[in-house]
Amino acid sequence: MTPSARLAAAVEILGQIDDALAHRGAAADVLIKRYFQKRRYAGSKDRAAIINLVYGVLRRRGEYGWRLMSAGLPITPLMLALMHLRMDGPLAADLFEGTYAPEAPGDDAISRFDRAVGLKNPPLAARLNVPQWLSDRLEARYGDDITAQIDALSGRAPTDLRVNTLKTSREDALAALADAGINAEPTPYSPVGIRLEKDSQIKGLDLFSKGLVEVQDEASQIAVQLCGAAPKAQVLELCAGAGGKTLALGAQMNNSGQIYALDTDKRRLDELKIRTDRARQTNLQIHRLTSGEDKRADQLYRFLGQMDLVIVDAPCSGSGTWRRNPELRWRLDEDALAEAVAIQRALLREAMTLAGPNGRIAYMTCSILQEENENVIDHALSESEDWELADYHRKLEDLGLEHLPESVSSAPEMLQMTPLQHGTDGFFLALLQKVPD
Repeated sequence: MTPSARLAAAVEILGQIDDALAHRGAAADVLIKRYFQKRRYAGSKDRAAIINLVYGVLRRRGEYGWRLMSAGLPITPLMLALMHLRMDGPLAADLFEGTYAPEAPGDDAISRFDRAVGLKNPPLAARLNVPQWLSDRLEARYGDDITAQIDALSGRAPTDLRVNTLKTSREDALAALADAGINAEPTPYSPVGIRLEKDSQIKGLDLFSKGLVEVQDEASQIAVQLCGAAPKAQVLELCAGAGGKTLALGAQMNNSGQIYALDTDKRRLDELKIRTDRARQTNLQIHRLTSGEDKRADQLYRFLGQMDLVIVDAPCSGSGTWRRNPELRWRLDEDALAEAVAIQRALLREAMTLAGPNGRIAYMTCSILQEENENVIDHALSESEDWELADYHRKLEDLGLEHLPESVSSAPEMLQMTPLQHGTDGFFLALLQKVPD
């Protein structure tokens, strides 16, 4: 593909992403996958160049929008893409040559691009590449560390693997990756994690197809370790999804006890079934929850007061995954955040009814927002005198995690991981236990 064809493809994808953001449509990675499925002629170098341009724009969309607007240029997918390219130097002539080429900017537009590049001191929201309302909340949350924290969420995320200890060891998995020509190393903190040196196609390897490893960010691995699911325990996961944490729990429990994986999404539960078979996990029951409050209550009735551990991996803003999904910064608005918080509170109330007399709850999100994390826990504890926080620090030494950096949570008993502090996705964990009689 010519440079102009690559630019045209990126602009088309950015337009599709804009439409999806406006109508709560598919995620950027899904749209990109669909785009190239229909264009098999695009080579690997073409795909890489187009994807890099798309994600480059998404990661700095707020800044580029501010620069364009300040210079009197329209904020469109084409102009955002050209702004990204112009930040690295003058726009190449071959971007505007050929069948698919956009019209070359005139002297006035070129002058305005030059002005846009030279602008200094963007406002905080543009600097952070988030909407203004979200910038205000993040500033209140992180204070003087806000720029460093959000910059770390704008980089590229590594690919982490979790070793299925039911089938292999980390040492053997690392050796198998080396034999396949893939450079990897142990994760800094998780005892069952592997970090790849660069993005690699592992899904074609026996190591993956036979269930010896799963793709899972180190933060999720650490959270599962801290849940402390004991062998022979009765564990219920309310929002199991495709089961990354479910599978990790099964390995931690040495395939004993029972895990009840519940979710409303049939497609994701079908994926969990495939992954379970691949991992040869046998201590798992998969249940689909139907919509409707009464039907849901009937389905959960058998579990009331019976569980040793209830996992609430709550649906959330996904703000902790901005490295992987930068468009989520622009998908979120105040109404969507309020909806998420209402669901999170309801799930936590539900979990409290499912735990047994000595039961525990692990509440987790892939969010960095206090509204979805500490505030949800505080609200739940204010509604119930039967529950209290369990300090996650108590488990660190037993798990070999005593070198884990300190939490950036506003409450020291809760764990908030961030890319800046821990080198992981943004991830939150709070452990609750019954108040002793």
